Amino acid sequence: MTDVYSTYSEETLMKLICQCDEELAFRELYRRHARLLVHIAIRKTGLKSIAEDLVQETFLKFWLGRNKFDIQKNIQAYLNGMLKNNIINYFHQEQKKRTTAFLDEEEVLDNDTSEYLEFNNLHEFYEQSLLKLPQKCREVFILSRKGYSLKEIAASMEISEKTVEAHISKALKILRVEMKDYIAFAVLFLPLI
Repeated sequence: MTDVYSTYSEETLMKLICQCDEELAFRELYRRHARLLVHIAIRKTGLKSIAEDLVQETFLKFWLGRNKFDIQKNIQAYLNGMLKNNIINYFHQEQKKRTTAFLDEEEVLDNDTSEYLEFNNLHEFYEQSLLKLPQKCREVFILSRKGYSLKEIAASMEISEKTVEAHISKALKILRVEMKDYIAFAVLFLPLI
């Protein structure tokens, strides 16, 4: 299927993706660039599972924003920039987690109950949202979040890696829609760290 696009130039692929929403052209773009991006992310994070997640997130953001892009430069450079931003965000989140661990015990005790309730509410809402996913899609998504690679998931479920990618993309899209109101509420009302 994507072999048809294997001879296409990057510029042609970009036009097909950004102007025609051509998924097979996007898969060819993914095939050409994902491996290098994973290697870059592994060098920066030191963790293969985190690197793969960051690359998946990069391609997901690229696909979701494809109609807004006006890429005048090399697509590899553009994807590298997107990945770099995702890596920076990842480290920023990790730093926030570490900072939280150093808070005074009194502050932690004061906030413990409300944070615990918020976490439980969010977790419960997340679990309910997961149940709305089709069964196979849900199974693939859960395995991906447990750190299994696309290859491992594909082998264990006897499906192709492309099908695994499609299930993860579908799950993220559905969860984003399902949880958008709760996330907006949480961002507005949770205390800043």
